[in-house]
Amino acid sequence: MIRTAPAPRRTIVGVFLFLAAVVSAVAPMPLLFRSLGVLLFAYLSFAEAGMPAAYLTALVAPLGGLVSGDPGWLTMLPIVMSANLLAMLALEWSWPYVAIVLSPLLEVIPMIFVAAASKKTLFLVTLPWAGEEGTWIVLHGLVAFAGVLVAIYLHRRRSRTP
Repeated sequence: MIRTAPAPRRTIVGVFLFLAAVVSAVAPMPLLFRSLGVLLFAYLSFAEAGMPAAYLTALVAPLGGLVSGDPGWLTMLPIVMSANLLAMLALEWSWPYVAIVLSPLLEVIPMIFVAAASKKTLFLVTLPWAGEEGTWIVLHGLVAFAGVLVAIYLHRRRSRTP
């Protein structure tokens, strides 16, 4: 189990990171950066406020992006949410050291599947990431990897301090 921040700070920081993820999902930025922002804030929520805040941030904050009315975000929302769910599940069940590999891997598996399946005739669809699938996959994997490393660092730092 991860060592989180003390009780009042944990709640305040968890709410702040959730709201920051919602702002990231709503902001008028490219879809890639919006998705990366939500993912980064989910990992930071895990590190600071624990698993409930991480699930809230990873699964509810992306829904805030629907307010912007961007059809591209609506199209990518199932991919983003399923990837975030798998990454948070891997983070919870393989904490701490196996999560370094497993969480980023499960973050990118839905994206790899969708990138491969969307090129087949049965599932032929043009997604907003057309031509940039590799960039999405690599950047999400790197952000997930960095998020796990930051969470482990903060966990170990709190373990040393009484």
